[in-house]
Amino acid sequence: MKTLFPDRTSTKLDPYLPASLSEPTSIFSEKNALLPPDMNSELEEERARESEPFVHSLSKIPKLNPTYTFSTFVRGPSNQFALATCQNVAENPGVSYNPLFLYGSTGLGKTHLLHAVGNHVASRNRDAIVTYISSERFMNEMIYCIRHNKMWDFRQKYRHCDVFLMDDIQFISGNKSATQEEFFHTFNTLYESKKQIIITSDLFPQDIPDLEERLRNRFQWGLIADIQPPDIEHRIAILINKAEQMGVALSYEVAEFIATNAKRNIRELEGALHRIIAFSALHGKPLDKRLAMETFESLMEDPPKKITVELIQKVVAQHFKIRVTDLKSQKRLRILTVPRQIAMFLSRECTTASYPDIGEKFGGKDHTTVMHACKKVTAEKELSANIKKHLEVLRRTLEECS
Repeated sequence: MKTLFPDRTSTKLDPYLPASLSEPTSIFSEKNALLPPDMNSELEEERARESEPFVHSLSKIPKLNPTYTFSTFVRGPSNQFALATCQNVAENPGVSYNPLFLYGSTGLGKTHLLHAVGNHVASRNRDAIVTYISSERFMNEMIYCIRHNKMWDFRQKYRHCDVFLMDDIQFISGNKSATQEEFFHTFNTLYESKKQIIITSDLFPQDIPDLEERLRNRFQWGLIADIQPPDIEHRIAILINKAEQMGVALSYEVAEFIATNAKRNIRELEGALHRIIAFSALHGKPLDKRLAMETFESLMEDPPKKITVELIQKVVAQHFKIRVTDLKSQKRLRILTVPRQIAMFLSRECTTASYPDIGEKFGGKDHTTVMHACKKVTAEKELSANIKKHLEVLRRTLEECS
């Protein structure tokens, strides 16, 4: 039996073809009497579903978190430089510090500062177009627009804004050449138009793997500001400030206890605070140190891992993309001696091992070799920004592993 409609006019739209080719022919028009009413409505619903995410994703709405402002950000020694630069940029977008690159470990407030800049600019100038996007969403939207032949709209959105905020840029690294290519041209267009660009990353530009060199260079055109993990006084201040925002009275004693046991990042701090407040409300108990200890009891059953020389060797080897056996070898190639000296320095700094003990774990080297390595790294970290950055990344990694 012959089919009424040929295959080339199938009712199913092909999302991989350009819109001009995937549009249904006139025989499938709503007005065509040949189509049953239920098929007409089904097609209409399918088109609505397909167009909805596109219209939403390419809207000019900034999608900023209104609670992330400069007033709710707790200043401390670990973030005061990043905060000051962000405030300066928010007052004069596109004038100085462009691009601004914020980097630091996860959960230290980079996203908060990004939204704070956007909220400040938007509140001062309602006509300003502020665009916030994560790198993952940037990639997904680009793929969507390629499929639906909407790249012109995509470029209109991202290349015609006053402030461009990109979160977690490290996720466009790897085998994502098309995404890096599109971001490269977006960056150039905005930069040449003197529009403000702010980028965040968990890593220093030089440490982002598989990133095109031309992007790496552009990230260093402006200012690079890092955010370090907060010290205990800063963590206590963050907890008390957060509790006040939630309308909860938190004593210094309880805040100090939480800050002592939750010290990796701010997200961990806030999670611990929410847990204790919820525990207090559910069990009807006062929010005191005893309750905090009860709440943390299950979390503290497994003691934190101790940083050892072996752990340092493993982390350093992974960071420099060499083998642990290379660190222990007698080879004196520069590509090995620098990582080896850094590993020895961190072993002395982060463990209680003596110089002879460290030397023994590095292939039976003399303790004077370890002492020389520690002195050399101590001197060079003050002179070499590269050595300093390597140490910062390695310390953060070790802290996350412990």
